[in-house]
Amino acid sequence: MDKLLKWSIANQTGDAAAKEKAGTPDPELLAQLFGNQADEPTLMKQNLSVILHPEADLDNKLTAFDNFEMLIENLDNANNIQNMGMWGSLLDILDEEESQLVSFACSVIGTAAQNNKDSQDSFLKNAETDEKSENKMGKLIEFASGLSKGQDKQVQLKALYALSNVIRHNEDAYKMFDELNGWGIISGNLKNENDNKLKLRTLSLLNALLSTNVDQEKLTKIHDSKAVKSLLNLIDLKEEDENLNISCIDMSLNLLVTLIRNKYQFDDIEMELIMNDVKSLQNVKDQINEDDLQVLKSVVS
Repeated sequence: MDKLLKWSIANQTGDAAAKEKAGTPDPELLAQLFGNQADEPTLMKQNLSVILHPEADLDNKLTAFDNFEMLIENLDNANNIQNMGMWGSLLDILDEEESQLVSFACSVIGTAAQNNKDSQDSFLKNAETDEKSENKMGKLIEFASGLSKGQDKQVQLKALYALSNVIRHNEDAYKMFDELNGWGIISGNLKNENDNKLKLRTLSLLNALLSTNVDQEKLTKIHDSKAVKSLLNLIDLKEEDENLNISCIDMSLNLLVTLIRNKYQFDDIEMELIMNDVKSLQNVKDQINEDDLQVLKSVVS
């Protein structure tokens, strides 16, 4: 595979000396690679080799990453990331300076972990390798907050996607997130008035955080993080709001109902916000979940 990479790079550059040094690749290997005769685990290895190869250009790396992600949409292939010892190399890409590679790494984490407890657990196992290394979930939290200097917006969105899928229905993943002080993401991101995609991804993360046991300790953390106030402000409709997004409103309302059903105790400021929200939501009541609206009304009736 290494010889094939050198041959490909030499032919792209047109460097005669490099082409002569690279030689001619094995025809059987070429047939496997371009004729798609290799099995999927082998294709995973080949694509990861391109991603990690120091001489491969960015376009080739991104194409290989795209191929790799398509392969691991299959649950067995996703689990093979652990079986073939690939998690360490993938997680190390989170430390790269090239934002497009970091974004793809986040996306692969999210896709592998989606509805797949084995891959969720494999991520957790590899996220914290030793005391000296930075926890890779902590890296995802940093990206998801959008606070990294010069960070690309796509990295933030993909990090939120990764966190949501790693945490959903996985108590151990939630505990790691909590220990790494991840709760601050929610309120901070929901304050962004102009980015509905960011808000939807953040709401999806909150939904994942509520997919595991909602006990009093978690309810307290939700309150202290000001996540509830952020949800209530999000559904407080302003007149002529150009950024009105019904999906954000409906999802926020549903999350509030989840909290109500888990006996969340609203403080005085939150109760006042609910009263205002119930009134303003009348303007869109035909576009949102009527049952959820009735549950919210019951809190102040």
